[in-house]
Amino acid sequence: MNGHPEKPEMNGHATSNGRVPSSKDDEKKPNVLQRIANKIIWFFETGFEKIGIFVSTHPWKTILISVIITGLFCIGAGVNFTETNDNSVIWVPADSDFLAHKRYVESAYPSTTRFFYLIFVSSNVMSAAVIKEIYNAYDAIMNINSGSTNFSSICLMSGGNCLVTSVLELWSYDNGTISGLSDATIQTAVNNETTSPMYKSPWEATKVLGERYPISGSTISSAKAAIMTFYINTPDDKSIAEAWEQLALDRAEQGFDKNIKTYYFATRSRSDEAGDTIRKDVNLLSVGYLLVIIYLFIVFGRLNCVEQRVGLSLAGIIVIGMSLGFSFGLSSAAGWEYGPLHSILPFLLLGIGVDDMFVVVGSYQSLSHHELSLPLTQRMGKLLRHAGVSILVTSVTDILAFGIGATTTLPALKSFCIFSCLGILGLFSLSITFFLACFTLDIQRTEQGRNACICCYKHKPDYKPNKCSQRNNFNIFLRKYYSKLILKLPVKIVVVVISVGLLGLNIWGFVNLKQDYNDNWFFPSDSYAYEFNEMKDKYFPGGGAIGGVYCKNIDYHGSRSRFELLNTTLSSNQYITNGSVDSWFKSYTDWLDGSPAAASGKTTNNYPNSENDFADLLYTFVTTEVTGKRHARYIKFLNSTGTLDIGTTNIPYQHISFDTAADEIVAMDSVVDLVKGIFSESECFPYARFYLQWQTNKVIKNELFRNLGLAAACVFVVTLVLIANLWTSLLVFSCVIMTLVDVAGIMHLWGLSINIVSCINLVIAIGLAVDYSAHIGHCFMTFVGDRNERVKATLVEMGNPVFSGGFSTFLAFILLAASKSYIFTTFFQIFFLVVIFGLFHGLVYLPVLLSWIGPSAYSTADRRYKGDDVDLDNNKSSSLQGHDNLAMKSTVSAKF
Repeated sequence: MNGHPEKPEMNGHATSNGRVPSSKDDEKKPNVLQRIANKIIWFFETGFEKIGIFVSTHPWKTILISVIITGLFCIGAGVNFTETNDNSVIWVPADSDFLAHKRYVESAYPSTTRFFYLIFVSSNVMSAAVIKEIYNAYDAIMNINSGSTNFSSICLMSGGNCLVTSVLELWSYDNGTISGLSDATIQTAVNNETTSPMYKSPWEATKVLGERYPISGSTISSAKAAIMTFYINTPDDKSIAEAWEQLALDRAEQGFDKNIKTYYFATRSRSDEAGDTIRKDVNLLSVGYLLVIIYLFIVFGRLNCVEQRVGLSLAGIIVIGMSLGFSFGLSSAAGWEYGPLHSILPFLLLGIGVDDMFVVVGSYQSLSHHELSLPLTQRMGKLLRHAGVSILVTSVTDILAFGIGATTTLPALKSFCIFSCLGILGLFSLSITFFLACFTLDIQRTEQGRNACICCYKHKPDYKPNKCSQRNNFNIFLRKYYSKLILKLPVKIVVVVISVGLLGLNIWGFVNLKQDYNDNWFFPSDSYAYEFNEMKDKYFPGGGAIGGVYCKNIDYHGSRSRFELLNTTLSSNQYITNGSVDSWFKSYTDWLDGSPAAASGKTTNNYPNSENDFADLLYTFVTTEVTGKRHARYIKFLNSTGTLDIGTTNIPYQHISFDTAADEIVAMDSVVDLVKGIFSESECFPYARFYLQWQTNKVIKNELFRNLGLAAACVFVVTLVLIANLWTSLLVFSCVIMTLVDVAGIMHLWGLSINIVSCINLVIAIGLAVDYSAHIGHCFMTFVGDRNERVKATLVEMGNPVFSGGFSTFLAFILLAASKSYIFTTFFQIFFLVVIFGLFHGLVYLPVLLSWIGPSAYSTADRRYKGDDVDLDNNKSSSLQGHDNLAMKSTVSAKF
């Protein structure tokens, strides 16, 4: 820069061993692969330089066009935006047979029953005082009115009474009788009654009383909990039932007696609580964005009237907002639905977008003295020449990682990945256009000495910024201390030992990572729904999932042996509760074995003579016989007069309780294989509501490893093409893999498991993990000199942007640590690990590797580390730089 030529050894490019050649004769002629790599790098760098020059030449036009195009895409969200919270669909593989089974069962056996529950917990709910308080709670709920609707008008009737099951059935909910009860009479009734006096149906104390004492023995002396269930017959307009349920929930929230703890739940609670949780936590997102804006303001500029960059910080957040609009608009226009997991998309785009912006600003701050003396348009071209490739590498790898995720069979994950792909595409496009244009205008303002907050005010020519604002302490730390410390041999050895030790420990954790799922996770941990389910599991665990074998389009008359085999094998299955198989076919043939009068002339050897006789006798059995009436709801006739045809039938069963998701999957497959071994799928199939969830658990582990494997392969290929160096790409790839393994290993130690939420977060982790390492690897290739010099230059230039990108991502989601949503708390835990391990491998582990085995620089590289003796405080090269230009100088500067 002073016009004097530099020493010969300061020019040229690094050779394979990291030395600078002393003459052209010493330079090795590049091979074919190196020439191809050089062409790729030249193509991208030249292209981005032209984009930078064009954008900075027409900043206002670029901003206007960006806003118009984004606005047009946002129209798609306004016109075609749809949201779904149907967990039975969005979490189940699109090609799952259980979805077709679900639709058939719901059409053949439509459910019109809804529920409202109360659980009462006390030292002894069988005491006379508590029984009276339970009645008061019952009376309060019964007297709730929703307009002209009360419980009596919407209840499910049984024996002429509204069906409400509880211990109070024993006294027919009669206030006078209950008021006169004593502890002794209550105990006698609970232990002796087996039939409900009110509904004339079987009554079991175990169904309505929890944690009974004594634990063993037939006589119950006390119980800790009691459950009351209100059955609602849903009218044509279910909003009437939902309105009553809401009033009942509001009344239960007020409590009934201070000495009795009450827990409550309604059919509407599932959708209400799960959706409200995510919407409440969006407030945390707003505060997180505010923290990031403040951090951008601090890092982008300097704390004085001219060089602070408030506008640029806001422009960065606007870019993220525009990217969200671009993603939502284009995805909605294409027909993709917004689901519960999409609420974490703003956090994802914030983390990736801010990282890209730090790279853009950091590249300007690291321009050489010669480059800073160029006209502004050429400066921005040089900026994007270096930053564009780095951003392209991470953006393309992120898009491909989510693109792989979009090939999944899980609709929720597919939709989320498509939204993410389009959002990242929007981030990349807007970062090199809209944000660069705003950056150009901000630099123009600074050069003109205009105030950062009041742009129309121009400071006097003799304005001098305060000295404190001219120092960048973090860059000073990187250059004077950290870059030297990390290159000391003992420190390198310690870094490698720690990295290998963490890898070994976390490989063990990864291998032992369990697959598990709990439906209660999706309720807020402080919500009434979560507390109710915890109490229900504690006091009324009940049995396992209830299912049924549904048959259609089958010759029932000619399938006697198959139905008998089904009953025998299903009843003896180790995963089915003993006695839970209730086969209408067995009850029917047992009835026929008694030679009933109705069967006279229609049977041979106590079995119907024909299909018509079979249907006629079955209809008689389920409509007139006591033992057959209980099966009536399981058998659907296509007609009730003339020649009878049997449509759909159901043989119900109940699974035993399982401890893990893996056991549930084995049980489900066992029953499916059992039925398939007897009937074709067009004839009979097993189905349970929980099978949808279990099917998701079955495929999620394979989906996780498939998506991670394919995404990792794509990351390697893209980094190889764009970084254009095999060895650097392998080193970057090793950092990504080690980060993923470390994250998965710690997940096991923290008690997290493999499920749909953690699966999506791990796919996201690939995109973030590659950012921290790819920027460092690419930057290392743009410097000449020996390996240690190039590592120092890389850390000084790219260390601040990479650290700031990671730290800003951490700021964005740190408040989620206080969330009560399982989705958001899992998101926080996994992303916290990604940031920690990503920064460690990008800023600690990778520099050590590069200092030992880093490859030679690009043939187009023309920058060198300035040296350790530059006086940071006296760096007066340009007051326009947001931070001191510490990293490099151009080796071509000797020509000027």
